[in-house]
Amino acid sequence: MKLPSHAWLFFLLPLSGIAFAAPEPLLKVVVASTSANDTSNSCTLDGNGKVIIEHTVKLSPSGSNLKSKEVRAANLSVNDIKSVIANAAQGNITGKPLVGSYTHQYFAYQQQNSQTKKIFLLDKVGGGVVNDSPAVGPLTKFIDSVCGDLSFVPYQDTAKAKFAKVILDTASIKAAVEVCGQTNAGLGTCDGTQSDYGVYTALIQANQKIAATPPSEATTASVTIMQSDPFQTTITATAVTNNGLNGEIYILNGVYYYTGFIIWNVDPNSTCLVAGIC
Repeated sequence: MKLPSHAWLFFLLPLSGIAFAAPEPLLKVVVASTSANDTSNSCTLDGNGKVIIEHTVKLSPSGSNLKSKEVRAANLSVNDIKSVIANAAQGNITGKPLVGSYTHQYFAYQQQNSQTKKIFLLDKVGGGVVNDSPAVGPLTKFIDSVCGDLSFVPYQDTAKAKFAKVILDTASIKAAVEVCGQTNAGLGTCDGTQSDYGVYTALIQANQKIAATPPSEATTASVTIMQSDPFQTTITATAVTNNGLNGEIYILNGVYYYTGFIIWNVDPNSTCLVAGIC
């Protein structure tokens, strides 16, 4: 039977004139930097088991962005992924995002009441937001295994990002010293010994955290504190000699004033200054 001349339109309807919704994402990792040109790499695993890798460089101060996009099929067990994501969604997400020039963040997505919930998993730069679900580790390792290495930042910028975690490991000790200083203006007691329990506890906890960090993710080798005289406390953080770091040292001098406040300065002998990473 001969079809009417307009019948071909019915065969094209599924291909044109009908908008097909993009598959919802399941997992995504985003690595971004604003240290020079704004740059972003991302890898998304969608609900159809596809992998979408995108790279973007925003030219400064103006100009067209440079972009690339790769879509490839992957034999992913979507149902298994969703099951692990459901566990990640039960985790407690705490903390506030850190403001910085480099991020390496992982997210999961879950359908809840016809809406897509974005679930924070991890920022490899460290600090800030934390998801305490035991599913976080397997999910982020799974993304890495599928997406590969998305790192685009040159060595120095990568080292800066990693050394920022070394500096962050001094934060709780610095805060405890400030409390001690406001209490009694230092006067030889804010040295990390049990004479000042707050500083002593902060020092112990910081080094316990450092010791518990897996070697593959370690950035800080140690944090120490010393009071060289009654009016100055020195905090020293030393980086590891692997994972892109070379044992650089960060020395922070806190000078007490009679009203109890402390002024902090990075010691010029800090080797991280020479390396250009602090």
